[in-house]
Amino acid sequence: MGIGITEEHRELAHAVRGWLARAVPPQEIRALLDADAPATPGVRPGYWDGLAEQGLLAVHLPEEHGGGGGRLLDLAVVLEEAGRATLPGPCLSSSLASAVLHGAGPHGLVRDLAAGTRVGAVALGPGTLTAVEHEDGHLLDGTAPPVLSGADADLLLLPAESATGTLWFAVDAATEGLTARPHQGADPTRPTAEIHAEAVLVPAARLVRTDTARVRDLAAVLLAAEACGTAAKALHTAAEHAKVREQFGRPIGQFQGVKHLCADMLVRVERARALVWDAARAADEEKDPDVRSMVAALAASDALDAAYGCAKDCIQILGGIGFTWEHDAHLYLRRALVARQLLGTGDSHRLRAVRLAEGGARRALALELPAGAAAHRTAARDAVATARGLDPKAARRALAPTGYAAPHLPAPYGLDADPVQQLAIQQELAEQGVKLSDLGIATWVVPSLLAHGTAEQQERYLLPTLRGELLWCQLFSEPGAGSDLASLRTRAERTEEGWRINGQKVWTSAAQWADHGILLARTDPDAPKHQGIGYFLVDMKNTPGIDIRPLKEITGDSLFNEVYFDDVLLPADAVVGEPDGGWRVARNTLGNERVHMADQMTFDTGLEALIARSGELDGACRARIGALAAEAHALGCIGLRTTMRQVSGLEPGAGASVRKLVQTTHQQKVAELALELLGPAGAAGEGPGERVLHGFLMSRCLTIAGGTTQVQLNVVAERILGLPRD
Repeated sequence: MGIGITEEHRELAHAVRGWLARAVPPQEIRALLDADAPATPGVRPGYWDGLAEQGLLAVHLPEEHGGGGGRLLDLAVVLEEAGRATLPGPCLSSSLASAVLHGAGPHGLVRDLAAGTRVGAVALGPGTLTAVEHEDGHLLDGTAPPVLSGADADLLLLPAESATGTLWFAVDAATEGLTARPHQGADPTRPTAEIHAEAVLVPAARLVRTDTARVRDLAAVLLAAEACGTAAKALHTAAEHAKVREQFGRPIGQFQGVKHLCADMLVRVERARALVWDAARAADEEKDPDVRSMVAALAASDALDAAYGCAKDCIQILGGIGFTWEHDAHLYLRRALVARQLLGTGDSHRLRAVRLAEGGARRALALELPAGAAAHRTAARDAVATARGLDPKAARRALAPTGYAAPHLPAPYGLDADPVQQLAIQQELAEQGVKLSDLGIATWVVPSLLAHGTAEQQERYLLPTLRGELLWCQLFSEPGAGSDLASLRTRAERTEEGWRINGQKVWTSAAQWADHGILLARTDPDAPKHQGIGYFLVDMKNTPGIDIRPLKEITGDSLFNEVYFDDVLLPADAVVGEPDGGWRVARNTLGNERVHMADQMTFDTGLEALIARSGELDGACRARIGALAAEAHALGCIGLRTTMRQVSGLEPGAGASVRKLVQTTHQQKVAELALELLGPAGAAGEGPGERVLHGFLMSRCLTIAGGTTQVQLNVVAERILGLPRD
């Protein structure tokens, strides 16, 4: 998915992509790159008038200023597509200038920028520019740092140091004493320029009422939006090449090293998109300027590095052809590096975000439901009230018979609730302070029984499970099989008495306490790998022949177990679904899936503790905390975006896969840094260090349980990017 996730934003992105492909075909961009002489400064691109007529320069401006009545998020969607197309010229710089002027208050110049009759550019710092009051205005002297598209602009927004601090001015490029010298090296398709002022008189009416932080925040969001497009283009180029380029008789996309690199690129792109999406929203809706600045810094830290890293990785996957001038891959790299050089590297933004977080800036993510949700909350109020004041287990027992404990399930076990009703009920539960105990493995058991179980199985197990009276374990994994769950050796032999089970399972959480288990066993040893498998229900407490042996883990705990089945006899009705169709049952997901999204702050307690200590740490550690803050906020944003898609009736997209890959390593890094900061006390593992050491050791299972990270990367590469299966 792109930065925008609503139907309107998807249509906007699609329209922009199509228009750019027609108006600015790749050969025109190549012509700029291959020209013998640099483009003439100040000459507008051939597409400029069409861009203005399409309203794409002003999609974020109010209609009274000649705009489309949209918001900064609409502009971010446009700029992502411009980045994907590697659009040359001053589109981004002029859009940034109009956003700065509009944010500073009513300004007549905004309409000219919206119409495209003026081209704007913005200096992101004063450099050596100074401003001295002079009659009815100010005199500017000095040189600004390189300004993106500065030589193409009619109107320059320039900051300058004065006796009262940094002031901002809107200066006509043709003003006497002002010169712009274009640079050609880094990106010939969109050069920067040196802006020099020598006794330039700027009238008082051209003083812009803004501040440097606000300008840099807007620049961070818009450059980050374009960077998402650059990163996405690099990812697409690399993945498409990996599908067809053959080495050693195979597409290189089959090689795990290439496959994982492409999947990692996808994760970076989706993470950056989520952060930019929220930063653009925050720029318009967030009242606290420190929060706006923090999320803008987090977005820039991720997106600029994503574009830079993905462009480099694209060249790597392309191999020799990627290192040639003839291929466009180096243009992606040039575009990405210019953005980083102008705005700062990822760490510079992470350090800023940490400083703001340390000062108390926090961004709350809240889900706004449509108007019809209010009726669902009203309907739920009395039922939820019956569980108010109860502990989570008792609350579950009270609400399970009403359907409110699992509203996504079909009646009579749930309410057949769609995503909006589910989320409305969650809000009502939160409002009344009612928390329900977690079902654990039963979360997967219940949908399988509903979809494939017999009426007798459903009646026997479903309501007791939903009441929390039955604890389940999952008997899937086997020694030597790892994440390949279909590699089963446990056998299920049909007998007159039922099913006789022999074999071994491993890594079974809570087997020593479970009442029942779900078991996969091979019913037909001659069938293909994913066929001839049965899905069985096992009474763990009362079935002879089951030997449970707890495994001592690296933490010293014993949460996992080995489970041995020695001529274990299960009744004939223990099988769920067809005797040879267990793989289908195991993969079952209910059509009306559970949707969950609570309003939240995105920093958990572990990260909060690190932020609280950040003031006493060196820059390297602070930058690491900033990276963790970006990951944490991205996780929250990805979750919110996924839920919003489901509320809209759309598929959740890549969000769930990306979230798991980011979350597990994020938790590991938080635990690791917390332990490092203890110093020698962490080696002792006593007192305060005991809990932190346990958390670090426990975190190592996160990238293994539920499918290793490496297997998940394969899944992402094959199912989302379409790379060939190995």
